[in-house]
Amino acid sequence: MKIQETGINKPQANLQSLASSRPGNAQFSHMLLGEISDNKESREKSGPMVLGTITRDTPTISQLLFKSPLKEECWNIIYNPVNGKKPFHRIRPGTEVVYDPDSKELLWGKDLKEFLAQNDPKPETTVWNRESSKNLPEFESENKTAELSTAVKNFIGQDYDNMDCYELLVGGLRELGVQYRGKDGLGRHLINQALEKGLPKNYFLNGEGLVSESGTSVFKKTIFRVNDPKTQAATLMDEMKDLLAEGQILSFSMKNKGHTGVISKTPDQWTFINSGDMDHNLSGENGSKKVGEEDLESELMNWFQLASESRQGLKITLGTLNIDRLSMFRPNRFSRRV
Repeated sequence: MKIQETGINKPQANLQSLASSRPGNAQFSHMLLGEISDNKESREKSGPMVLGTITRDTPTISQLLFKSPLKEECWNIIYNPVNGKKPFHRIRPGTEVVYDPDSKELLWGKDLKEFLAQNDPKPETTVWNRESSKNLPEFESENKTAELSTAVKNFIGQDYDNMDCYELLVGGLRELGVQYRGKDGLGRHLINQALEKGLPKNYFLNGEGLVSESGTSVFKKTIFRVNDPKTQAATLMDEMKDLLAEGQILSFSMKNKGHTGVISKTPDQWTFINSGDMDHNLSGENGSKKVGEEDLESELMNWFQLASESRQGLKITLGTLNIDRLSMFRPNRFSRRV
C-alpha cells in the first residue's frame, strides 16, 4: 500500500529524543504519512492521499480539500454517503486527514488506524520526497550549511547526560552564533510555530522539526517492514549518496524512539556526528554513550537492524538548514559565539 501526498499542510513526525525532556512517542500514523509532496508524480500514484493536518488556521476538512488537487471534488467527497455520518465538527488540531480514492472515504483518528491495520503495508519502501541537489536553495550551493558540521565537532567527547542528540544540534547552532534560548531565540520561535498551528508546544523540538521550520527537506523515506537490514541499508545509502552534503541533518524515527545528528565527511567516507551509544566511532573508542563521529553506513545498518528486531517501521529523513534564515536569531549577525 502506498500513500499518496498533496502539497499542503505538512504533517511532521515528532522525533522522540532519548532524554525525557524531549517530545513524547510519535504516533506511527505520523511515520506512515510522512511529509507532503506537491509533484505530479506523487499525485498520479494510486492509493490513499494525505490531505494534511487540521490546525487552528485550517480547522476544517473542506479547507484542506480546497488547498489540494481535489478542490473541484471537495463537496462531492464530503457529501458522499460513506462520509455522511462522520463527526466533522469534532476534529481536533494536530489530526492528520487521509482520503482513500477507492472508497471515497475521508479517514482520521480511529478510522485511519483501522484502515492502516486492515491494509498491511507492502514490505518495499516508498520515497515521499526527493529533490535533486541542483534544485536546492542558493544557501546550500554556497556551502554555508557545512559550517554546522564543523561546529558540532567541537562537542565530540561530551557525555550524553550533558548533551543528547537534539541538544547537540542546538549546541552547533549556538557555536554559529544562533540564539536558541530566550524570548527572541530559535527555541521560542519553534514553540510559537507549533502553538500557532494548534500543535503540542514541543512538536518541532527535534531534528525533523528544525528542518521543517528553518530549512529544506532533501530526502525522505519510510520503510514499512525491514526483512534484510544489510541489503536495505546498503540500498538506502546508494539512494542518498548523491544528495549528501556536510552539515545536513539526518533523522531516524520509529514508533517509540528517534534520533538525529549531522552529516560530515572524511577523505574516504561519509560520517554521522551524533550523541548516543558509540559502536562505530572513528576514534575507535566504542562502548560509551557520548558525542562522537561514526561511519554513516554502519549507523544506517544499526537502525535497520533495530527496526527488524522490533518488527517496526522506520522513517529516515535528510534535510538542510537555511543558515541565512537562521540569521534572524543571531544577535551578532556576522560573528560566531565565543
